[in-house]
Amino acid sequence: MRPTPKAISASDPRAGRPAVRGLSLWLPLAAWLLAGCVAPGAATGAAPAAGGAAGCTGRYFNYLMAQQEGRLGHWEAAAERLERAIACDPDSSYLRRELALTHVHRRDFEGAVAVVERLLERQADDVEGWLMLGRLKQRAGERAAARAAYEKVLALDPQQRDTYLLLGRMYYEDRDWGAALAIFEQFVRRFPDGFAGHFLLARTYEALGRYAEALDAYRRTVDLAPDETAPRYELIRLYEEMGRDAEAVAQYRELLAADPHDARAGLALALRLYREGDAEEAERLLARFARRSGEDESVVRSIVRGYLEDDADPQDARLLIDGMLAAVPDSPDLHYLAGIVHDRLERWQAAIGHFARVGPESGFYADAVVHVGYLYQKLGRLDDAVAFLEAAVAEQPDNPDFHLYLGTFHEEREDYARAEAALRQGLEVAPEHIKLHFRLGVVYDKWGRRQDSIDRMKRVIDLDPKHANALNYLGYTYADMGIELDEAERLIKRALVQEPEDGYITDSLGWVYYRQGRYADALPLLERAAVLATDDPTILEHLGDTYRKLGRPAEAVDAYRRAMELEKSDRAGLGAKIEALGGHAH
Repeated sequence: MRPTPKAISASDPRAGRPAVRGLSLWLPLAAWLLAGCVAPGAATGAAPAAGGAAGCTGRYFNYLMAQQEGRLGHWEAAAERLERAIACDPDSSYLRRELALTHVHRRDFEGAVAVVERLLERQADDVEGWLMLGRLKQRAGERAAARAAYEKVLALDPQQRDTYLLLGRMYYEDRDWGAALAIFEQFVRRFPDGFAGHFLLARTYEALGRYAEALDAYRRTVDLAPDETAPRYELIRLYEEMGRDAEAVAQYRELLAADPHDARAGLALALRLYREGDAEEAERLLARFARRSGEDESVVRSIVRGYLEDDADPQDARLLIDGMLAAVPDSPDLHYLAGIVHDRLERWQAAIGHFARVGPESGFYADAVVHVGYLYQKLGRLDDAVAFLEAAVAEQPDNPDFHLYLGTFHEEREDYARAEAALRQGLEVAPEHIKLHFRLGVVYDKWGRRQDSIDRMKRVIDLDPKHANALNYLGYTYADMGIELDEAERLIKRALVQEPEDGYITDSLGWVYYRQGRYADALPLLERAAVLATDDPTILEHLGDTYRKLGRPAEAVDAYRRAMELEKSDRAGLGAKIEALGGHAH
């Protein structure tokens, strides 16, 4: 079926932040495997020298040709050249590692493992080979084999700094805290100036509940890298979790002393000062950062990342933003953020007031306009939504999204002529704007202009052959009209390739089969659709019709009754179907 197209809602503009807290010290596990970089250690050792074994020629030539083929991206040819070079020099670990890397570039990871394993059979003390094997196994998810390879690296060469971090982090991720602790403690003993090792050691102490030692390790990290802010924030976090607020405040002050423009530290300190009753200093801090917010993006970014994410307390954000607006009452960016906060607090009229103060000079203007329209729609004030969008269109007539939302609000008012006019004006600005074409097709369908709707959906598919909603809409329209059923089937199957778990598209295919008289084929699809898109009366009615055709009246009546509980308009039609099967509608 076609899901009843809903008016477009404003997307949540709040920016997220990475779920992993703390300093990003960890290179992607197989960056060198996937990005085509040189493997660690690949530049070590000697490239093949000219000449070769007695009776074998071309080793150096084939090596050079392999390098050239690699530069051109011809990895299969490069592998063939390296195989020839290895045939002349089977003891060259360098050539075998190069061959393994070539297989990596070809995405033949199994082939790369096989090459490295053959290398290690011949030369069991090849450190770089064991490191390559560890990374390949780690990429393949064979974590025990990867750990064993890294352990071998350290046994052969205890000076391999990065391998301690690779291995320790694997143990940490596997929640083997004791093994991780042993590795990181080895690291810091061998490399006492190793910033990353102390940081990861601190995280491990935390995981083990050894907080005093974790604090010491974080402090050591800060001492080793005083310009790095991330470890200091980890230290602050731990102080706060331990209730050592005075020490947390001292760390914030140190951050601000080092960088008076550190918005993250300044805002966090202001919030803490408010909570401790020192509103005067908090307001001075907020005023300082408010005045900077117009020229320093980090201020707004810090508010978004720290106080507007889903699990943050919106009251904290409101406290900070209200304090900043007191100092800079005309800041459009701060009004936009205030609108977001009040929206989250369900203070919608206040949110509208803040969004309405975001002018065209702000980078948030378009989002603010959409938010106002959406909130008016939410409040059932469609006339106000239309008036606001009309003013926005007059202000920025070249913004196609404004025309889109204006058309959508006219559509919801069932003023299809004005909806068409607004959407067509948008298409004059952006002739290939897919959402405008699709929405216009929906308007035509609701208006009863079926052929115009069909033509418009065809246009959407021309612009985007994988547009699942348009494929489904057109296919269902054909099925509903009882025409072009073979084409309807093809269209809807294409839509299902894009959205295999969509209940409405699944229902559409079932309905096509029903129209084709293929009731047994239709039934499992419609039963699945009723599970995927629960509580939809049209899907349940389709299911009831199919049960009826298959001679299963009791199940048909049950489906019709479930549909009737949800249906608001065609209850009489459903009641008649129930009574025709000998049931009672009430």
